[in-house]
Amino acid sequence: MAPNVILYNLTETYVFTVSGECVGSISELLLDPYAGIVRSIRLKTGARKAIKLPWSAMRYDKSRQTFFLTPIGEIVLSHQYH
Repeated sequence: MAPNVILYNLTETYVFTVSGECVGSISELLLDPYAGIVRSIRLKTGARKAIKLPWSAMRYDKSRQTFFLTPIGEIVLSHQYH
């Protein structure tokens, strides 16, 4: 069984595109208190813009201990800038 990740360790964690470009860092985790799961995050970008992304828009790479956007996450992010 994989070890759990402590939530407060996730804030300020960098998020990258699949190609390795840093797009920002996690500023908030938004929890569903009834289901007991993370539903989305707020991503703080370099422009200090906060973007809400669904949790499913990222995947965690345990070897690098950071997050990468899924293709869906990259689409959501690109729509925020257009």
